[in-house]
Amino acid sequence: MDAALPDATAAVLPGPARRWRRLAWWSLFIAANAGRAAFIALGNVPLRDNPGGTLGLAYLAFALPGHLLAFGALAGLLPLAIGLLPRSARALSVSAVICQGLWLCLLLVDAKVFALYRFHLNAMVANMVFGGALQDQVSLSWKTWLQAAALVSAIFAAQGLLAWACWKLLPAAPRRRRVLQAWAVVALLMGGGQVATAYYDALGERAVISQWNYLPWAQPITAKSAMRRFGVVSQHQVGLPDPRHAQLNYPLQPLRCQSHQRPNVLMVVLESLRHDVLTPQFMPNASALARSSRVYAHHFSTGNATRYGLFGLLYGLPGGYWPSMLDEQRGSQLFKVLGQQGYDLHLYGSAPLYSPEFDRTAFADVRDQLHQGPSELTSDGRDAAIVAGLQKDIRASQAAQRPWFGFVFLDSTHAPYHMPAGYPPLATPMADAIDFKFGPEHDPTPELNRYHTAVHYADSLIGSLLDDLRAQGLEQDTIVLVTGDHAEEFNDLKLNYWGHNGNFSNYQLQVPFVLHWPGQGGGRDVRVSSHEDWVPTLMRHGLGCENALTDYSTGQDLLAAPTGKRALVVESWSQRAVRTGEAIYVFDKFGNATALDARYRPLPQQTPDAASIRAAWEALTRFRNR
Repeated sequence: MDAALPDATAAVLPGPARRWRRLAWWSLFIAANAGRAAFIALGNVPLRDNPGGTLGLAYLAFALPGHLLAFGALAGLLPLAIGLLPRSARALSVSAVICQGLWLCLLLVDAKVFALYRFHLNAMVANMVFGGALQDQVSLSWKTWLQAAALVSAIFAAQGLLAWACWKLLPAAPRRRRVLQAWAVVALLMGGGQVATAYYDALGERAVISQWNYLPWAQPITAKSAMRRFGVVSQHQVGLPDPRHAQLNYPLQPLRCQSHQRPNVLMVVLESLRHDVLTPQFMPNASALARSSRVYAHHFSTGNATRYGLFGLLYGLPGGYWPSMLDEQRGSQLFKVLGQQGYDLHLYGSAPLYSPEFDRTAFADVRDQLHQGPSELTSDGRDAAIVAGLQKDIRASQAAQRPWFGFVFLDSTHAPYHMPAGYPPLATPMADAIDFKFGPEHDPTPELNRYHTAVHYADSLIGSLLDDLRAQGLEQDTIVLVTGDHAEEFNDLKLNYWGHNGNFSNYQLQVPFVLHWPGQGGGRDVRVSSHEDWVPTLMRHGLGCENALTDYSTGQDLLAAPTGKRALVVESWSQRAVRTGEAIYVFDKFGNATALDARYRPLPQQTPDAASIRAAWEALTRFRNR
């Protein structure tokens, strides 16, 4: 069958008319394949008993077509570009058949992955499965490959038939107006879907948010700050999703927790805190606390951005669970247990805790108890305000003789590194402003001096908190943690990386971790530790949880003996990595795995360590509903 033959009758048309006819065919072909794609995607959508009910299905009916049309059009751009100009339409037809066939094949693989693991195909999973690292868990027999080959052949045969049928359905000279009207409807569908997404995201409507997981590779647009100006504010929604449709089986067993001591807990988290600033020069108050505390010298965040760093710290899980926790608005088990044990919760963020959406993830069950610094102040002023607010709350809890949990997230140490006017610099020259548009040869001294001064200021607020605890006689009744959400780089690798969210080296992941635990000895602990370890340690030893840690966390017990070599899963906005020993295996968005050393230079052996990859896979899938 000659897929280009139906265009032969249009060969006598002038050039512009011929190109409009081909655009009309391409549009029809893309729309038809979007219908096929919807049929595949809907195979994993519960239509009769959808967790979002009527509202969820109505949103999905609006958003899914626009979503798949956008992907289909993207897959068809190359065929359109190469097929508009030649006299024959063969290049357009053949290339469109190939690209749309490949797109549907990818969607079928994704549907199978989603059915098994409740998340969509991503680069790391594809590399692990087809690269052989998971061959003992994912077995692909010759029968499986034969079935796959038959299915692919059928898809491409169907694509050829559809291409021929679309040519047959077209009039000899389709009207430009009809083509433009069709794409105007498509644009309205896509744009309307995104506006609805932004609205329901700002509202925190679980009926709609729960549908995002059914949209392959969805990147929902968010506009919470803009929506707040129109009065659209997230509302608390009680209850968990129907377990039949839940993405997560979390925790694996109901938690059994009972604490007779009920110690107070103070968490102090600083933005962008490098591990090497824990010195008397930069952090005199935290350093003084460290002398009577456990200091974990090789401690790593779960991500190089706030979203993933705080996520791991508050859940005891890798950041890869973020999308599912957000979709289902599942709060951290930590706050559930604290509530059951009668703790007062004093939760303060200098910057809003709804962006990223911690009010719908870690703090979902206690969002009405979140406080943020005054928005009219800069971060140094907000930090001082929330510390004062926390101190007041602690005194109120003490007066009522109730145990308390305090969380304060300071923002002064985030670029551009704020401190009060007139605050003396620790060293000069000190940069007046921060703009990380530098070259690799730029001397970072002025920026580092500003950063160190901001750290010194934030540490003075820590000192105020600690002095207040001592003044109330709470030093021996309070577990205190001082750490950072992630680290901050100043071209330490000489690869022109600045700030964070750029790589998975020590300079963007390694943070101080000072743990003052009354009754526990102090000292320097050299094990490799992670933000995943804090929640299980606190739950077991502070809140009396009897469960195995694996019931609710992928972390380890920081007060137990080290378990030896471990693989750490770390996240960023566009990449994921597995760190083990001195090796860093980075998986980019295209599925490529690169093996790097601690200085971020390629290792001679580029094949990822299979045992480490299997450990990462287990951590990322342990709490998935299958």
